[in-house]
Amino acid sequence: MTSPLSRRTLLAGLTAAVPVLLTGCSSNAKDAKKAAKAANASAARASDPGGDAFVMIIRHGEKPDGSTPGLDENGKHDGKSLTERGWARAKALPKLFDPPAAGLRKPARIYAATDQGPLAGAHRMRQTVTPLGAALGLQVDTTYAESQETELAAAVLTGAQPVLVSWEHGRIPRIVEALGATGSGAPAVWPDRFDLVWVFSRTAGGPWTFQEVHQHLLDGDS
Repeated sequence: MTSPLSRRTLLAGLTAAVPVLLTGCSSNAKDAKKAAKAANASAARASDPGGDAFVMIIRHGEKPDGSTPGLDENGKHDGKSLTERGWARAKALPKLFDPPAAGLRKPARIYAATDQGPLAGAHRMRQTVTPLGAALGLQVDTTYAESQETELAAAVLTGAQPVLVSWEHGRIPRIVEALGATGSGAPAVWPDRFDLVWVFSRTAGGPWTFQEVHQHLLDGDS
């Protein structure tokens, strides 16, 4: 039978051990959070072969608001499509790249966010670059959806250059991050404008450079 003294000694030892155990658990939890954060940061960066790259990113053309409806390819009202001004921008876009305006290059590949399937977004990204693709004889690649910016960036970096991407403006900074170009001088957010081209370029092994090009395609473009 355990004596009262032995029981007191045992309880005292357990009590002293509890803070050590809690400290260990707390430390492990912090380490796990740090590891998860690092893993997420790593996942946001695309696999990069490190070669020459020239990537141009545009926001889709003008979208519907309370007074201006979206119109599909047949002229029917559609909240996921471009407005009349957005379609005018899309039809004028070939002038910007053939021949290329200062600071731009004629794209060898064109990407737009998918508007088909379970991850489909709006049609505006595809609609914006469809006339350009037709003018250049290029098929617009809609493999990747909004939320798949890391996969998109990996594809952009591993194929023929230059590349043009048409995307939703709120997610464009995620493409920049996935490219590894956050230190290039690009703004942290896309401005509330439809008439810009963000240009990212580098030579193999070198840092990214950034340039903002104004489209000047429609009356009212600044």
